[in-house]
Amino acid sequence: MTNEDQDSSGVQACELCIVGAGIAGMNALYAASRYLKPDDKVILVDRNPKPGGMWNQTYNYVRLHQPHRMFTAGDIPWEPARTPAHLADRTEVLDHFDHCLQTLQAEVQLEQRYGCLYLSHREVEEADGSYSVLVECAEGDESGKRVQIKARRCVKALGFQIPQNAALPFSSTNVRSISPDSFDLLGEEMRASDKPVYIVGGGKTAMDTAHALLSRFKDKQVSLMVGRGTVFTSRDTTFPTGLRRWWGGKTSLETFLELGLLFDGDNEDEVLDYFSAHYTTQLNPQCRQFVFGVLSQAENDVIASGARDIVMDYVSDIIDEGDATVMVLRSGERRVIERDAWIINCTGYVLREPHPYEPYLSEHGAVVSVQPTSTIHFLTSFDAYFLVHLFYLDKLQTLPLYELDFQGLNECSKSALPFTAMVHLLYNIGLIVEAVPNSVMLNCGLDFDRWFPLHRRLFAVSRLRADGAHKRAHFRRALDRVCERFEVRCGPLVH
Repeated sequence: MTNEDQDSSGVQACELCIVGAGIAGMNALYAASRYLKPDDKVILVDRNPKPGGMWNQTYNYVRLHQPHRMFTAGDIPWEPARTPAHLADRTEVLDHFDHCLQTLQAEVQLEQRYGCLYLSHREVEEADGSYSVLVECAEGDESGKRVQIKARRCVKALGFQIPQNAALPFSSTNVRSISPDSFDLLGEEMRASDKPVYIVGGGKTAMDTAHALLSRFKDKQVSLMVGRGTVFTSRDTTFPTGLRRWWGGKTSLETFLELGLLFDGDNEDEVLDYFSAHYTTQLNPQCRQFVFGVLSQAENDVIASGARDIVMDYVSDIIDEGDATVMVLRSGERRVIERDAWIINCTGYVLREPHPYEPYLSEHGAVVSVQPTSTIHFLTSFDAYFLVHLFYLDKLQTLPLYELDFQGLNECSKSALPFTAMVHLLYNIGLIVEAVPNSVMLNCGLDFDRWFPLHRRLFAVSRLRADGAHKRAHFRRALDRVCERFEVRCGPLVH
C-alpha cells in the first residue's frame, strides 16, 4: 500500500468498496469492472477466510439446483469445461469463485480483505457537494482492530446472509439431534448406525439430505417431516436435454411470463395449482409451498420411493414418557420413535433472521445495498448485477423501478411471495432492458434461458416486449394489489 492509499488517520482510500464476496459480491465486482479503469482501486471485504459466502460453511454434499454454467459472475466461463447439465458441488463452486476473482483482478486494482467484519457505513459530504462513503470494519470479530475505508462508491452485497443450521433442541436426551452443517452426515458413524433417521424440513436441504442418505445407504430407514410440503420446479421441464433444448418446453422467461400474466395480486392459490400441474415435481400432491427450488423427477422418485414415511406436519418437541421416546407434532399427534434415532435439522436457511430495512440506493446516491428488504430481483446475484450496472450508468435514481420488501412479504404470505417475485422481476426487467446497453443483457451469464439456443432466447424476449405497455400495466396493478393486501413495501423507491 502506498501513502496515497492511506491518509494520516489510517483511513484507506479507494474508488469502490464492495462488502461481501459471495455470489452477489462477485457480480457486483464484475458489473463495476465494466466501468472502472485498470488502475482504479477496489477493496473487497468479507467476514469469511476466503471468497464464496455461504458456500464456505454449507454441508459438504450440497449441489447447485441448476446446471453450473448459470452460476457465475457476469459471463465468466467455468474452467475446466464440464458437461452442460453438470450440477457442481461445494468444492467446484468454491474453485469457481477463485477463478472469477483471478479473472477480475486483471480488470481493476483489487485488494481483498478476508476475515474482516463489516460494522457500519455513512455517507460523507465532500467540499464540492458530492458524497463519498466511510466504511468501518473490524478484523476478526467485533472486538478486533478497527479498519476504516473511504470509498467514492460502496456496494453492500450482503445478500441473504444465510446462517448455519444448529441441531434442534429437544426435551428428550434420548435422540441424536444433529445439523448437516456441523456433522459428517455421510461419514462412518452414520454408515454404521442402524437407527432410523428423521429429516425435519421439506425444502432443498431436506431433499439433498434424503437423496444423499437413500442413495448411499440403501437400507437406511429415513422419514421426512415436511410441514406443508415443498413444490419444486422440475429440472427436466426447466432444463430439457437433447433436441428438446431446441424445440421443446419453455424457457424460464416464458414460464415466468405465463405465470405473471395469470397472477393478479389476489389469486396465488389458483396460480400455484396451475403451476403445479404443468411445471413441478413434489413428494405428494398435497405439497403447497414453493420457494424456487429445483428438483429432477429422478431425484424425487428416489426420495418418494425410498422414504419410510413422509409426514405433512411440523415437529414441536421430542419428549420422554416413561420408557418411551415420543415425537410431538404441531397438529397434536404423538408418535413413539426409537430410542437414539437421528433427528436432522434441515429447516429453511433463507430469511430465518430479520434484516433491518435499507433502500437499494442510499439517500445521497453513493451506496448500493443488495439484501432482501429492498430488492429489484429476488435472486441477489441478479440484483447485484443489474443494480451496479444501473448505478454506474446513473440510472438508479431516475428509472421507476419497483422495490420489493422480500423479507416482509415472506412473513405475511409465503403463498403470494413466489408469484409476486415473478411479476416484480418481469416489471423491472422490462424497464431495465430499455435503459441499458445491449451488452449488459448479453453478458448476464446468470440467465437461466442461456440453457436454450439463441433463437429460443430471442423468442422469449420478443414475447416480453410485445405489447409491453399492456403487460407492464398488468404487472404494476398486481404489485400494487400485493402492497395493498399485505401492507408491505412494494413500489417506487422513496427515501
